[in-house]
Amino acid sequence: MLKSINVLLTGAGAPGAPSIIKCLRRNGEREIRLIGVDMNERSNGRRLVDKFYQVPPARDEGYLDAVLAICEKEKIDVVMPLVTRELLKYAQNRALFAERGIVLSVDEYEILQIINNKANLLVKMRELGMETPEFRVVETADELEKAVYELGYPNNAVCVKGAEGNGSRGVRIIDPNKSLYDLFFNEKPTSMYISFRELMGVIREKESIPRMLVMEYLPGQEYGVDALCDRGRVLYMAGRYNYAVNSSIPQGCILENREEPFAVAREIIEKLGISGNINFDFIYDKNGKPRLIEINPRLSATIASYAPAGVNFPYLRIKQLLGEPVEGLALQEGIMMQRRYSEVFFAPDGSEIPW
Repeated sequence: MLKSINVLLTGAGAPGAPSIIKCLRRNGEREIRLIGVDMNERSNGRRLVDKFYQVPPARDEGYLDAVLAICEKEKIDVVMPLVTRELLKYAQNRALFAERGIVLSVDEYEILQIINNKANLLVKMRELGMETPEFRVVETADELEKAVYELGYPNNAVCVKGAEGNGSRGVRIIDPNKSLYDLFFNEKPTSMYISFRELMGVIREKESIPRMLVMEYLPGQEYGVDALCDRGRVLYMAGRYNYAVNSSIPQGCILENREEPFAVAREIIEKLGISGNINFDFIYDKNGKPRLIEINPRLSATIASYAPAGVNFPYLRIKQLLGEPVEGLALQEGIMMQRRYSEVFFAPDGSEIPW
């Protein structure tokens, strides 16, 4: 057995946290003591880690100090952030952790500014001569309204999304074939669809809006690529067809490597010099061509799907950060993942009730 280490996972309440914890536990080489932190004291990962701490939100000025104090107390070796909004903050403050001998699982700040922003990513791809969906970057309500018509509305459906954010926050589809009646009676309140009139009513509610992306609607299937990289070199890459998706998180997928989206992912990794875990989200267009819509520069919520097939991405990242070899694995394609729900119960005082 290799030397045991202490790992801190942020966002222990993230949807993918339980399965990522399982990946780290079942590494087959060493004991990993897991410390979880989350802003929610009833985080769903609380019962799965060796020790749990509640911390302020990442936007809070005291967040980093709280995490650093926990790292020193628990003698942390590696910090793995699972929350998109934390990544830039950690990248900016890498030296604070390095001087304490703590390794961060985040890419460089300059790279994250591009790949952690949907608009910056597509603009950069165009600069590099790469194909993208048709899109416009807008910063005002008037620009958004103009862009929607430029991209073919009302003859074609259009997608709008915030340049920053994750988990389908700020994402809506304007489909001329969806009537208000259909949306009311046939779609759940969590539906991604919205009428153009309703969208503009929301957008014009405030004097200003965040930077947004208006993009052609892509009607095809969703496909995800996950990779482990080292300064532009791909160490491992695997793909999955997502056949069931709920609030941007795949509930069912089949492991299936496809060269066309792999080629796009490789080109971006190489040209930008990306390191660490990274997830690429593709949607196929009406002509059957995969189009990259966004990148998540962290462990994805579905990353554990590959572990039973022979590639344990979370643990491979730990080995990479420790300077250990990560070669010699092969993915078994065709394995299917389907999620099932489970419950956790808490007493009025916040303590967990075993059941």
